[in-house]
Amino acid sequence: MLPSNRRVRASQVPDAMSEPPPPSKPKAGTKPKAGAKPKAGAKPKSAGGGNRKSQIPDPPPSAPNVKPKRKSKAKGERKPRPWVAAWMQRLSLMTGIIVVISASVLVAWGLRRYLRSSPRFSVRTVHIEGNQRRTPQQIAKRAGIEGGENIFAVDEEVAAAGVLADPWVETAEVRVELPNRVAIEVVEREARALAVVDGQLYLVDLGGHVFKELAPGDPQDLPVVTGVSADAVAKDRDAVATRIRRALDLVEDLGARKVSERYPVQEVHLEDDDSLSVVIGTDGITLVFGRAPFRAKVDKAERILEELRYRKVKNAVMFLDNEAHPERVVVRMK
Repeated sequence: MLPSNRRVRASQVPDAMSEPPPPSKPKAGTKPKAGAKPKAGAKPKSAGGGNRKSQIPDPPPSAPNVKPKRKSKAKGERKPRPWVAAWMQRLSLMTGIIVVISASVLVAWGLRRYLRSSPRFSVRTVHIEGNQRRTPQQIAKRAGIEGGENIFAVDEEVAAAGVLADPWVETAEVRVELPNRVAIEVVEREARALAVVDGQLYLVDLGGHVFKELAPGDPQDLPVVTGVSADAVAKDRDAVATRIRRALDLVEDLGARKVSERYPVQEVHLEDDDSLSVVIGTDGITLVFGRAPFRAKVDKAERILEELRYRKVKNAVMFLDNEAHPERVVVRMK
């Protein structure tokens, strides 16, 4: 140990506290021996000589602008082709659609099975309106509806067609009312006259249509329309109905008069030229009206009939068809 107040030369400072001596310079023209290792801590000298600044290493050159290489993908991994991806997407979409459709079909099938088999939807009530000549049982039978059958098995159009097959029914409407009720509304025909067609009697409705052959139980106390042929009905049914309707209008006009109580209409005859003649009363008085219009002729016939009643004339023919002189009326006694 040295005393603290004693100075020591630099050469006596321990190696750990002193700087290493500068390396010795090799002589000019000499080469370092092969295999010789530089001393530890020694820095290589530059080839430029002994200038001390040349011993400072130059900064490393800046790296060139080179893109970094991408990492190589794992072995066996490949990018899928575009058409493969599109095909897989379509396959997935089609699979989803098929699944949805299949589920919908199964649900619909199950619901239909329930609706067709559940007692809740069995027909319990058949409500019928507008019937007079036909009973509810007859109309329901025509419609083909029975109590207890499934209400979804009722076809409204088919049932209505079955009801319309009855000649007395003019219109029919069938409605299914869930859960277990069927409503049938009908409009029946009203017989207003009897038509003689080729020797057979048929019923005629308000519209002049021949709709049914006369049968037991049908009304018979009706005026009779003659002059109608089966060929005319088959050729143009609507035209025949129009002619009969004109005759029924005349019958209605006569029936509204006071003389109809004594002289009810018995028969109306249709001529080919659309002229009409009417037979009234039990004595068979014939009124020849000719062609329409008939209102003024009916007024004249009413006044003359009162005169014939006063004179107690029973059989006569009254001609009201003078178109040249409509004011003239000819009465011929039988």
